[in-house]
Amino acid sequence: MQLKTMRYSVEGPVAKIEFTRPEALNAMNRPWSQDFMDATTAVGKEKKVKVVVISGAGRAFCSGIDLKTLSTEGYPMGWFRLYERSLRNLETMSKIVICAMHRYSIGGGMQVALASDIRIATESTEFALTAVKECLIPGMGTYRLARFIGLGRAKRIILSGEYIGAREAHAMGLVDYLVPDADFEKRVKEITDIYVHTHSEGQRQSKKLMDQCFDLKWQPFLNKYLTAQKTTLSSAEHKEAAKHYREQGQHRF
Repeated sequence: MQLKTMRYSVEGPVAKIEFTRPEALNAMNRPWSQDFMDATTAVGKEKKVKVVVISGAGRAFCSGIDLKTLSTEGYPMGWFRLYERSLRNLETMSKIVICAMHRYSIGGGMQVALASDIRIATESTEFALTAVKECLIPGMGTYRLARFIGLGRAKRIILSGEYIGAREAHAMGLVDYLVPDADFEKRVKEITDIYVHTHSEGQRQSKKLMDQCFDLKWQPFLNKYLTAQKTTLSSAEHKEAAKHYREQGQHRF
């Protein structure tokens, strides 16, 4: 797949989407939203892929919308619609999406993290939703952020546009794995392997259920869970895991 602003690749059970505008700290220009839509659509169709890792080339993960483009050409509404659709692709695909961040995760980059399942960040990473400084709205970050860290903290971050460090982000629950800068690539590989090895119908159904946990009342959620559990109990993966435990006395994973 030929993309202008990012690189898409598949290595066995792992797909990688790497932003490749290092000269601009991987800022999102006009072609970016179409590229990301194409990449997320393609990986959603990859039957053998279990985990998707999103990262940035060069000195930073992503510095958000390209301010030079914003101040000259501007961005049409279609750009934002396409961008939000691509984020929704991440949330609804059956694969586990890991966002691996270093140095800067700003604006739209931080929103990519919010739409991912797992967030890894180096200790030097800084986070911000700076849209208010450009007299804009930080997209559906206004919807997602409060679900991670609570409404009060979300309002502080969004309405001030201030930067927060990785340790504070980790304490808030915005970062799942905080890793030393020197060990970044090694730890990303190790963490990715965890989710590759636990990939199963149970994992897929669990992700689908958890993405609805704030929207459904208890009884409808229970009904969906019971239906999903019936599916997992009859899956070949569950039967293999049960057989392995009988024979080996330990989990397969």
